[in-house]
This record gives sequence, C-alpha cells and structure tokens, in this order.
Amino acid sequence: MKKTFSLWRFFTRMILWGSVVAAFVFAVSFFWVLHFYDSAADTSRDCGVVFGAAVWRDDIPSHALLDRTLEAANIYKSGRVSCIILSGGASTYGAHEVDVMQKILLENGIPQKVLVYDKGGVNTRATLQNLDPTKSYVLISNDFHLARINLLAKKRSLTHFDVHASTYKHGRYPKEPYFFYREVIANIYYFLDLDTYNAPKKIPSSVLNYK
Repeated sequence: MKKTFSLWRFFTRMILWGSVVAAFVFAVSFFWVLHFYDSAADTSRDCGVVFGAAVWRDDIPSHALLDRTLEAANIYKSGRVSCIILSGGASTYGAHEVDVMQKILLENGIPQKVLVYDKGGVNTRATLQNLDPTKSYVLISNDFHLARINLLAKKRSLTHFDVHASTYKHGRYPKEPYFFYREVIANIYYFLDLDTYNAPKKIPSSVLNYK
C-alpha cells in the first residue's frame, strides 16, 4: 500500500527535530558557560579591563560592579597589569558606571595615572571593540559572564588575553540564576552575531588612548 504524504506528520516531525536541535544547542551553551566559572589569570598583561555593571541609587555600586572593580585593584597590586581600563555606560539612576569605578579604585590606593576611561562601553561587545588589539589584557567580570567575554574577544581578534572571575565580596547574588540563564541564551545569540544585523557596518577599531 502506497503511503500518502501527510502535511501534519511532516510538521510534527519538523517540530520534534527542531526541539531536539534547540535542546542540544542550549545544553552546549549551558556547559560552556559553566566551563569558565573558575577562570583565573596568572600571567602578566598590559592592562586589566573592568566590564561595567549597574549603579544603584545615590551612586552606590551594585555588588557586581564593586566585585569586578576590587578584583582589578587586586590584580594591579599584584603587579600583573600596569594599567586598568574602566569600561561602562551611563547609569539609570546617577553617576556614570566609569565614574563610580574610578572612585572605588582611588579609594583603594590605585593611582589615577594608571586608569584609562572608556565611557562608550555600553555592552560587552562595545567594550571589546574599543580595545587596541595589539595589546594584551586581563578581562575581569563575574564568572557567569566570562564565556560571552571569551567568545566576543575572539571575534574581536584579540590574541593575548585572559578572562578572570571576580571574587564575591558579599556572597552570591540572589538573581544569579537569572544572570546565568541569560548568559546561556546570550552566548547563542552572540555566536550567531544576531546583534550585528542592524548595526553600523563600520566600527572604529579603537577609541582608547594608551600611554
């Protein structure tokens, strides 16, 4: 008996296989994010780079911003970098993220002359686009953020860099499950370059001035 084509069966199978592929991609991204959780830089690089995070009301740094910035201070004091790049965007509630990071570092004994400011680092890709690819870096952020930083740093053609997880000074964050799964989705999104479809075709190679 000759089988007849069933449009319903075809779409059912397409949905099934699509679900299997989506689950596989999600699982790969899930474990890829986890892979970077224990990342720590133990080499000397030109500069440390602090990725911006939220500033709360009254110019109080969020725990994420404070943790990242204090980690940069520790790396500088250990002699592994000779400058610190502060990269972030405008705050919703008050001072610019970069200005808040600067205040933290100055209060912790970091000389102002070693600080470099990138107020155009409005997201992870922008921060990396603004770096000079001929120099080397320790890229500092929370552990759940490092997989995306590593991915976009390679897309930026940075060849000499380490990703480094900041220490949690106030314990793990209550919203960390949300942050983690956001990164799982973001890694897929950025791997496929979906954020660049409507972006300007030409992006400046570097906007920072180094001494």
